Amino acid sequence: MTTHLAIFHPNQAGILSAALHLAADCVILLHRAEDDVSGIKSVLQSRGVKCTAEAMSFDTQSFRTRLDTLFADHTDPVSFNASNSYHKWVMLCFEHFIYHDWPIFMVDKFTNQLTWLHRESSNQDEDISCHLKIHEYLKTFNTHVLNQGKKEPEPYQSRALTQWIIDHIGSHDKQITKLNYMAMMANKQHQYTMRHEEFKNPELQELLDHFAQVHMLSIKGKKISFISDKKRFYCNGGWLENHVFALMYGMRQKRPQMVDVAKGMEIVRHQGKVKNEIDVIAMANNRLHIIECKTKKFGNSDRSTQAANSVIYRLDTLKQLTGGLSGRAMLISYQAINKHSYQRAQDLGIYICAHTQLKQLEQHIYRFIDQSH
Repeated sequence: MTTHLAIFHPNQAGILSAALHLAADCVILLHRAEDDVSGIKSVLQSRGVKCTAEAMSFDTQSFRTRLDTLFADHTDPVSFNASNSYHKWVMLCFEHFIYHDWPIFMVDKFTNQLTWLHRESSNQDEDISCHLKIHEYLKTFNTHVLNQGKKEPEPYQSRALTQWIIDHIGSHDKQITKLNYMAMMANKQHQYTMRHEEFKNPELQELLDHFAQVHMLSIKGKKISFISDKKRFYCNGGWLENHVFALMYGMRQKRPQMVDVAKGMEIVRHQGKVKNEIDVIAMANNRLHIIECKTKKFGNSDRSTQAANSVIYRLDTLKQLTGGLSGRAMLISYQAINKHSYQRAQDLGIYICAHTQLKQLEQHIYRFIDQSH
């Protein structure tokens, strides 16, 4: 029987993927009394791995005494997963496992590689073979999926529209902003009446015609009718989410490590009531990647900077709560991001692709997925 001893930490992964990769039969979780381990226990058990959990004391002698009992209870060697840290516990476990000459390994939170630190080693890091799904990974962080979102890309016609918008970035920025405004200000019947200057604007009319051709809206004189609430959302910036999702969906052929991708997934932390909708979410290399897509204009004013920073802070919070210390986040903006907000995002480790960079969006997403840190 293959047994792992692991220390649970609410911000770190590496227990589930290692247990599956090494075909563990049982995982013993040591945790703080205040840490909720119900999520990771549930996922382990759903994958056929028995899991027991025990709340531990930070008192050194009490911890050592419990380890002595644990070693006495097992005649076959137990492997210590040293991936997660409460440092004191990790060092005490190291001490015991080295003394008993039992195996020790760890999973790097960035590279998805497993390294043997004591015994059972070929002196080479090994790539973890198992692939976790989004809902499994989220559940280990006690985050639950309320709505799986969309798993299939949009039809070819609307993908052609979004590509046309990206190809003409820089020449239709004001018109995209205007379309966002129209969709937002439409009445309960999803209708908006254009002002005279809007009706006479040839660039705006060209943009509206493109959206009308794929049946996202209809135009009769000065009156714009959005076909449905869903298509009104699409015109109000949802098209960028669809474009990003379609790109990532197709990228899986070249990046088989990207095993799961969804758009518009709704999640909730623990059993809370505050919902979060994630524009695009993916699992790659057993790390969670979340992407926020924005078409609104972020200018240089203090108010615009605050709005951009608010998006960045939300992304950073989501990244940590749902992906732990190995989670990654990206902001994709149709409009330019000012240098202050750009620096703020870099400081928080959030990848940004904005404005004219979108013409090389696929390359930026590849870079985002491929970066180990």
